[in-house]
Amino acid sequence: MEVAETTKGLIGEYICASALLELGWKVSMAQQNSVDLIAWKDNEYLRVQVKSSTLRLEKSRITKIYHFNNGSGRKKHIKGIESYDILAHVGIDNRRCVFNATEQIQTLSKRYRKEYFENNDIEYFSFQKALQIVRQRRKT
Repeated sequence: MEVAETTKGLIGEYICASALLELGWKVSMAQQNSVDLIAWKDNEYLRVQVKSSTLRLEKSRITKIYHFNNGSGRKKHIKGIESYDILAHVGIDNRRCVFNATEQIQTLSKRYRKEYFENNDIEYFSFQKALQIVRQRRKT
């Protein structure tokens, strides 16, 4: 079944919100220009941008991948730390997230093999790394 892009985006936002809740953070839907979710815990707040993807065959037609467009706006560009703190790539088929601090996003698109999202610990470890980068940024 083909899912509309806006519906796919909402599905991803809810999957991401669920992952953040499981990680012990409170979450609210924001749905602003660059911020889809606000997460908070112990007086610490995070602006989260969510990008969602479903599996598709790679050009070679051998393996399935998730392909994410990290760009925003009409003329696609990568937004910086003034826009959001964390970018979450959500693999809808696996119902799992990979979290990245804004500083980790260097390219307009990102591809992951299906197997990457099958790691049960990917949400925890990617979130911890992203959070560490955000906290370090805020210290300076």
